[in-house]
Amino acid sequence: MRIIIINPFGIGDVLFTTPVISALRKKFPDSFIAYLCNRANAPILENNPGIDKLFFFSRGDFKKIRRESLFKYLKAFIQALLTIRKQKFDLAIDLSMVMQYSFVLWLLGVRKRYGFDYKKRGRFLTNKIPVQAFENKHVVDYYFDLLSLLEIKDFKRDLSFFLSADDQQWADNFLKKHKIDNSNLLIGLAPFGGLSWGVDAENKQWPIASYAFVAEQTIKKHKATIVLFGTKKDLPKTKIFNKISNNNYLINCVGQTSMGQLAALIDKCKLFISNDSGPLHIACALNVKTVSIYGPVDENVYGPVGDSELHNIVCADIDCRPCYQNFKKPECATMDCLQSLDKQKVLMEVEKQLLK
Repeated sequence: MRIIIINPFGIGDVLFTTPVISALRKKFPDSFIAYLCNRANAPILENNPGIDKLFFFSRGDFKKIRRESLFKYLKAFIQALLTIRKQKFDLAIDLSMVMQYSFVLWLLGVRKRYGFDYKKRGRFLTNKIPVQAFENKHVVDYYFDLLSLLEIKDFKRDLSFFLSADDQQWADNFLKKHKIDNSNLLIGLAPFGGLSWGVDAENKQWPIASYAFVAEQTIKKHKATIVLFGTKKDLPKTKIFNKISNNNYLINCVGQTSMGQLAALIDKCKLFISNDSGPLHIACALNVKTVSIYGPVDENVYGPVGDSELHNIVCADIDCRPCYQNFKKPECATMDCLQSLDKQKVLMEVEKQLLK
């Protein structure tokens, strides 16, 4: 059997599908399994033993090409179709929730097309589960429901991220350069994230000053070494960390790592503190202990996956959260769910994890 999985979304969304890969590989051990995703997420999957081939075919990429040239867009689109058609897939697991992908699969002659019928967009799916939104249970469990249509019953919820040898070596060299060894308490801090929300990314971020407070207190009490993670565009926001009294215990690597290098460095951490973000779910996939901060998003649907003992979630106790529902971002001017979250409450969860 030849199978293709489709998920064009962000880091966390792709990581949530890694149990799907494992379940399909176990059910169909001799099958050829491909995955279609955004090119940026290739590091999550390129070393996964359950994947035989990766394809890159995101609507965002093609929209960018179309803005440049209609001719280039048509050429790229046709080439992509022909490349996928050559694979002669028998079965597709379409997790995109948009009609375009299942239409293309139908056009290419993929006989069995499984997915979610959201807003009647599943017209070209042969086997589907109707959904209004992801709510009341975790996204991973929705995927389990879909796989049950294939009579797959053995489904483990563990996420996976397989590190490359080069990235692991890079992390070793990085720590050696900063004179860090196993005697150091290494804590990762990711105070940004939310890239999938675009211009509204800050609506998933606890105030940066609060993160700086937690970092300074943890350094003072435990002599922990804090490693800051983020993208290049987050770098100006890290200036607040320069005020920490003992900066010898803080390493700023914001904007200095690839995704694979970031994952390899997270793997070296004893604890990872983060907003609801892609790096948080990378830490979960690597079985690193976490303290995560959730604001508008429901942690029961999009929260950490894995051993609950490893993952402490902190939320503000206010009635209006979670307000991210029906896949719609909140229209909120104050973001009290994040702004009102007590620094001491987060610090307490950090202490609990360090004592385990």
